[in-house]
Parts: sequence; C-alpha cells; structure tokens
Amino acid sequence: MSRRAALLGLLLCMMPVLSAGAQDDSSLQALQSRYGALEGLRATFTQVSATGFADDSTRVEGTVLLAGNQYRVETPTQTVVTDGATTWIYSRADSQVVVNTAEAEASTLTPQTFLTTAAAKYDLTSTRSASRNDVPHEVLALTAANSSARFEEATLWVRRSDRIVTRLRAADQNGSTLDLRLRSIRIDPRINGDPFSFSVPENVEVVDLRPAN
Repeated sequence: MSRRAALLGLLLCMMPVLSAGAQDDSSLQALQSRYGALEGLRATFTQVSATGFADDSTRVEGTVLLAGNQYRVETPTQTVVTDGATTWIYSRADSQVVVNTAEAEASTLTPQTFLTTAAAKYDLTSTRSASRNDVPHEVLALTAANSSARFEEATLWVRRSDRIVTRLRAADQNGSTLDLRLRSIRIDPRINGDPFSFSVPENVEVVDLRPAN
C-alpha cells in the first residue's frame, strides 16, 4: 500500500463511503443520508498502516478539512489539497509539488471515485453494537463484492448519536492494513480563507502532470 494511497485513504472515512443506494439495510441508508446533508467536516486523525510482507508499521498524525469534493489533508511531511478540479501533493522532504487534475489523481484513490463505485464494489456483511471511547457506536463490516475493490474488507465505526464515522480499518488483498481514527470532529465548521487552493512555496520543484491544452 503506497503512502499516497494510504493518506488519501483517510478521506474514505469522512465521506458517505458506502454510497448505499443499492443496499436495503437501514443503517446504511441513514449513514448515506447523514453525510449527504453535511456541508463540511474538520478533524484530527491518527493513521497506522502496515504492509503484509514485513512486521513493521507507519504511524502518521494530521488534520483534515473536507467540503464536498474539496479537501485539505495535512501531516508533518505531506499536504494534499484539491479544489475539485486540481490536486496538489506537496512533499516537504522532497521539496516537490505534484500538480494534476483531480480526475487523474483519482486513479489512485479519492472520495469522488470511491463514491461513484462503492455500492458496486462492497457488500455489507454484518453490523454490531460497540462502545468506542465510552461512546455508543455501530460497527459495520464490509467485504469486497468484486476484484475491482481497493480493499478486500473494511470495518467502519459509526457514532450512534450523529451517524459520523470515527474509525476505519481496512485490509487489501496483499494483507496490508490501514487503521484510521478520527478525533476532535467538527461538523459543518466555519471555513476561513481559501484552504482548498495551494500556493507553491519558493524554491520548490513543481511537477505539473496536467495535460496541455
């Protein structure tokens, strides 16, 4: 699982990831309706990713701001921003910004591409009640419906009080895992300035992958 895919995987748990129009389960419908009504979401997160080939893991902390198909994810080493048309991926260690169209960058993993295909790619296999941080949750287990799914299986922790996903754990066919936990979640936050555009810092290499007009 690449670091870019893992980082962008964070956005799955902030969106109506199930896009569950094809499902009949009431909890899926409630989750879809809830996220469809949101104007935005801000949170901090902890992400732990591990490969299926070695006994090691990578832990990353950061923040995310999301509004529709626009988002900004910041970690100590990377910033990912999209305004819905253009995506910027800034790596501080490499002093490099990769610029691409949002649609092209979606070939890795973004909310937009996941949302349009999730209902056809994943099945809800079970639900159960649980407590997370002493808060009642529903836990939804998903499995891949076909080979085009990014993950073989995934588990979502949905806060019962407001139908917000606070944790996502997923595993791909190679045994790599991604565990994302949200905290300090703010629903429909006030958004100041223009956080969904990116100003390239001085002395940073720009790799522009957008097709020429």
